[in-house]
Order: sequence, then structure tokens, then C-alpha cells
Amino acid sequence: MDKLQHKRAQELKTVTEMIGIYCRDIHKTDGINLCSECQELLDYVEKRVAACPRMEEKTFCSACNTHCFAPNRRERIRMIMRYSGPKMIFHSPILALKHKLTEWFAI
Repeated sequence: MDKLQHKRAQELKTVTEMIGIYCRDIHKTDGINLCSECQELLDYVEKRVAACPRMEEKTFCSACNTHCFAPNRRERIRMIMRYSGPKMIFHSPILALKHKLTEWFAI
């Protein structure tokens, strides 16, 4: 797996975990099998990450100049990340640490 593919996979893994946390807590699912609304959003995110023209140079979508998400979906994912972000350290500490290190050091 090359660096770009690894970066895409890591980003998807993080977003999948965050959506799972949100869906489990808010929509009362098991966090693995998402509700239809959260699954639809995850499918959308997967398509957008796969088609991202700036994946090599950006750290995260929030720091990118090109917004690939439609405004309503961008706001939805922001809401999910605000909710799930603080909980990541308890649910997936290694993933949370990798995410923070990438943010701080742009690795």
C-alpha cells in the first residue's frame, strides 16, 4: 500500500469510528451496524475521500481549501466530529492519538 492509499484508509478508519460512536450513542445502534442515515453519510464520505484531489497535501478535510462535501453534509459531519472527537480517546485511543499527531505535526 502506498502512502496515499494508506492516508485515505486511515482517514476512512477515523471517520468510520467517529460515525459509529455517534450512531451508537444518539441513534442507539450497536455502533457497528449503523442506522440508515449514518450509513448513507458514511457511504458519501467514502466516495468523497476516494475522489479527493488534494489528499497528498492536506492533513484533514477541515484544513483543506477545496470543500468536497455538500454544505449540509459538511455541517452534519462537523456535528458528528464535535460529538465523537472527545470520546475517541476512550473508544479507540491509538486511532485518536494518530489523529492528534497528524494534526499537530502534519505527518
